[in-house]
Parts: sequence; C-alpha cells; structure tokens
Amino acid sequence: MNVRILTEKDAAAWWRIRLESLEGDPSAFGKSADEHRGTTVEAAADRLRETPPGSVNLGAFDGDTLVGIARFARHEGLKERHKGYVYGLYVTPTHRGGGIAGALMAALIDRAKDEPGLEQVLLSVAVSQEAARRLYRSFGFETFGTEPNSLKVGATYLDEDHMILRIRR
Repeated sequence: MNVRILTEKDAAAWWRIRLESLEGDPSAFGKSADEHRGTTVEAAADRLRETPPGSVNLGAFDGDTLVGIARFARHEGLKERHKGYVYGLYVTPTHRGGGIAGALMAALIDRAKDEPGLEQVLLSVAVSQEAARRLYRSFGFETFGTEPNSLKVGATYLDEDHMILRIRR
C-alpha cells in the first residue's frame, strides 16, 4: 500500500471512489451521491490540480488501484489560518481493517504539523460512525461538541460530533 498526494491524473479514480463512498455510506458524509453525480471528472481534475497551499488530497493505493482517500484543508483567512479540517476519509470495504485509514490520517496529521502557524485540526463525524470515532480518538482527537440533527439523510436525522486535535498552542 502506498499513500501519496493525488494529482489531476487521479481524477477519474478519485471521482469513482468518492461516488462509492457517498452511495455506500450516506450517513458518513455531508455531500450526497446525487450532488456528486452532478460534478464531472474534469471538475475533479481541476480541484486536484488547484489545491490551495496548506491543503492536500491524499490517496492510498493497492498497486495501481485507489482504495482510500482523505482531504485536509486549511483555512486561508487571517483569523482562521490557525485551523485546518479533515474531510472525506474513506477506505473501500474490501480494504478495511488493514490500517489504511490510519495511514491516511497519520499522513494528513504529519502534513498538518509541518504547516507553519497551524495550531489545530478539526473534523466532524456522525455519532453512528463508531469505528471512525475510535480511529480519530486514537490519534488524540477529542470531542468538543455534538450537533443534533446535523445531517438529514432521507427522513433520518443524524447527530455529528465535532472533534479537535491540538497540534500547537
């Protein structure tokens, strides 16, 4: 398994695995599969090519096959540059349990620690996503609040925990 920065050449593979994540586990992500289908591979290539400084899109590969993804985005505004967010962590079901999610998180956190002035990393996770919550806690993330009815999937409301990892004070 190899974890690396995704480039525009990975756009089609990223687009497919992102759709798989949204279709397979709609309660784990804020975006819907229908919204994703409204984007194009070309738009994904643009997004991967034009990633802002301090942000990164990572992929985990089994050989040439993309099997996991994660994104770290740093705020650009002066008052919020001390924060960054983890988004869209996903590993294909056939590759779960082998440490890929942990490898992606470790790589994101290592990159965050290298960012000058970055003090904290935040994320949101549905309270029903116990495996994800355990993973985040294993990296030192702490829950600082729970948002009731944060997401609505069909007629079902989902609460989300907001978590923080302080990397500098």
